[in-house]
Amino acid sequence: MLILSQYFKMKNQYDYIIVGQGIAGTVLAYTFIKKGKSVLIIDDNTISKCSRVAAGNFNPIVFKRLVKSWMADDLIPFADIFYRECEQFLNQEFYWKKEIVKIFAEENEKEFWQSKTNDPNLGRYLTKLIDTDFFTNIIHNPIGATFVKDAANLFVSKFLDDFRNYFSENGMLLNEKFDYEQLKMNTDGVQYSDYSATRIIFCEGYKVMDNPYFNWIPLKPAKGEVITVRIKNLPTDKIINKGVYMLPIGDDLFIVGTTYDWQNLNDNPTEKARNEIAEKLTKLLKVPFEIVDQQAGVRPSVNDRRPVIGFHPTYKSLCMFNGMGTKGVMLSPYFAEHFYSTLEENGLLHNEVNISRFYI
Repeated sequence: MLILSQYFKMKNQYDYIIVGQGIAGTVLAYTFIKKGKSVLIIDDNTISKCSRVAAGNFNPIVFKRLVKSWMADDLIPFADIFYRECEQFLNQEFYWKKEIVKIFAEENEKEFWQSKTNDPNLGRYLTKLIDTDFFTNIIHNPIGATFVKDAANLFVSKFLDDFRNYFSENGMLLNEKFDYEQLKMNTDGVQYSDYSATRIIFCEGYKVMDNPYFNWIPLKPAKGEVITVRIKNLPTDKIINKGVYMLPIGDDLFIVGTTYDWQNLNDNPTEKARNEIAEKLTKLLKVPFEIVDQQAGVRPSVNDRRPVIGFHPTYKSLCMFNGMGTKGVMLSPYFAEHFYSTLEENGLLHNEVNISRFYI
C-alpha cells in the first residue's frame, strides 16, 4: 500500500510549503512533520547566514535591567523538551544545558544582583553564590562572579545541517532561491512551480524585506558579528559574560560576540566589528588570544522585539513565521507549536506576536 507521504511526493501536493531553513523554518518544519503533516522546504542556504552565525544561547534573564526574559518560564521548559526530542529523532547531539557566568563590573552591580536573588519571580534563575576565584589567573574578576541557572546552548549550525540532511534524504527540500513570480493563489491554497500546498509560510528572516507580499512589516534588522578565538588553559563549559559573551566550543576555542549595526545590512565581516569585539575581550582577559575566524549575519527583529506570526491580510493561504530576533532558538519551538494550534486546531494567536498588529 502506498503510504501518505509517498502519495504527496508523487503528486507534488503538500500540506505546507515553508520558505527558509533557518532556525524558525527548521523548527516549524519539524513541528509539522511530527504532527503528520507533509512539508516541502524551499531554501537556498547561501542567501542569509543569520541563523548559522547565531551563538544559540538561552538566557532566562536580561542583564541590562536584571529582569526575566519575556515568557522565559514557558519558553525554556518547552525548548528543553523540544531540542532533546530533536536529538533523539535524528540520533544526533547539539543541545546542552550551560550555566552563564556573570562577571561583575562594579560593586553596586553585585549588590543589586544579590537583592534580586530574593525576588520570587526571578530568583529561580539567579545563584546567591559570589565566586571571587573564577579563573582569576586568566579573567579579570576583581569584584566576583555569579551564575545564571537554567541557561542553555544550541549548536545552531549542526542543528541546521542535521535537519537539512534529513529533509534532503526524505525528499522534503527544494534547494533553490524562491521565485515570487512563480507563486499563484487559488481556491485550494497555493501553487508554486509544479508544487501545490494548502498554505505557504515564509520564514525568510530579514530577507522578508524583499518579499512583495510581506515587505510592509516594520522590520528593524540588525547586523551582528562574532569572532572565534583560541584561548589556552581556560577549561570551562560555561558561557562567560562581561561586555561580550564567550561560548566554549572545544579545543581551546570560543565564539565571542556580538555587535549591532542597523545600517550595513549584509553578511560581510568587517574590521570595525572585529576590533570592537577584540577590544572588549582584551579588557576581560589577562592572557593573549588568537582570532581564527569571523562571521556576520543580519537578525530579523522588529521594533517591539516580538515574533511576527500569522496570516496575510488578504491572502489567508500566505503566512509568516518570522521576527525571532536574537532569541530565535528560545522562541521558535514554543511559537511553532502555538502556530500549529492556530492553523490546525482553531487556536487563537497570542496578541503580542500576531502579525495583525501591523494591519488592524
